[in-house]
Amino acid sequence: MEYKKVITSSIIIAFLMAIVNEFIFATENVVTSDAVLDGTLNVLVLIQKYSWPFVTLLMIFALYKYYVIGSEVLSDKIQGQQMVVGISIFMVIVQCLPLVYAYIII
Repeated sequence: MEYKKVITSSIIIAFLMAIVNEFIFATENVVTSDAVLDGTLNVLVLIQKYSWPFVTLLMIFALYKYYVIGSEVLSDKIQGQQMVVGISIFMVIVQCLPLVYAYIII
């Protein structure tokens, strides 16, 4: 894979951010006394927690396109590699959103 360093570093960062978010938001997601701001933070934390199963399935499909179908068709190999890079960067963004939002509203 051409972007192996980008993919592995972004997946490692996503895992670390998931662990950090679990430690920070373990007891409560109340940062301010405003219901709208805290509700938005709760939604972001739920998206962060429950995005892993969907992303895992998408990553399996992208790797299938890259390795299995891409061995026969070059365009599927390129598309599979783009999907893997996009999914890994998307996971970093999703994992960082609750922390960034909490820092912005404080």
